[in-house]
Amino acid sequence: MKLSRKMNTKEEKALGPFRIFGKSRRANGIIPLRRACLLLALCAGTLVACKEKDTVRKTPGKVESTESTSSVSEEEAMSMAEALDALESKDAASVAAENTNPSSESKIAGSTNSAESVKETDEQGRTYPIDDYPYNPKEDRGKYSLEKPDIVVGDKLYATQINDWYKNFQDYEGKTVSIEGMYMNFGGYTLVGRNGPSCPYCTGGYVNFEFKTDLDLSGLESEKSWIRVKGVLRQGKYSISKDVSQLIYYIEALEVEKMDKPGVNPITD
Repeated sequence: MKLSRKMNTKEEKALGPFRIFGKSRRANGIIPLRRACLLLALCAGTLVACKEKDTVRKTPGKVESTESTSSVSEEEAMSMAEALDALESKDAASVAAENTNPSSESKIAGSTNSAESVKETDEQGRTYPIDDYPYNPKEDRGKYSLEKPDIVVGDKLYATQINDWYKNFQDYEGKTVSIEGMYMNFGGYTLVGRNGPSCPYCTGGYVNFEFKTDLDLSGLESEKSWIRVKGVLRQGKYSISKDVSQLIYYIEALEVEKMDKPGVNPITD
């Protein structure tokens, strides 16, 4: 995306009567700063020149010079003032042009920033980071009977069971499971869980566990709908680059049912 300079459309003013940005100084009746300073200097020089000679401080031991210092005529002063005024007008035009057309330096910076960085991909052309769920619920749905799951997570030992899955997953991988809880969707990741004790492995302040499915979940409301998930405990992988990855544990959800009534919540163990 190209970065462009933000145009300032507000009219800014300095601390005083001199306008910094404006379309017409003369139309606004404001004397340009440098011209005003020149006129003030000329007036001061005129006042000094008009002083009597005997009011000038004398330096002891030196002969007073009777030669007058160089002076500027009124015509020359007005000519200088007009030149400065023209220079100010040129500066104002330059500022306006810069606001309308960003400088080449800004364009170069913008083109550099707009260049897309090269993203790392895996052997299949997928861009990192990658969530790898290696099992296909559609294919596995007919391979498992879920009428009598190996593990049923109920109102008792809810947090205890989930924590043990995380700590000793090798003892549970491939087993069928049934678990009830609130449906949660955090950034596209779907989970089932309840309120309860602290869970160091869980997400969003809940006692929960991720599930992955091909079923339509559009009728569920995150953190409000109560569901029953049945499926198989699986192991996947989350990779942020070719060399950096970690294991993820989840339920390959073959069935997701919306329940009419919620269960115990919060749980205590």
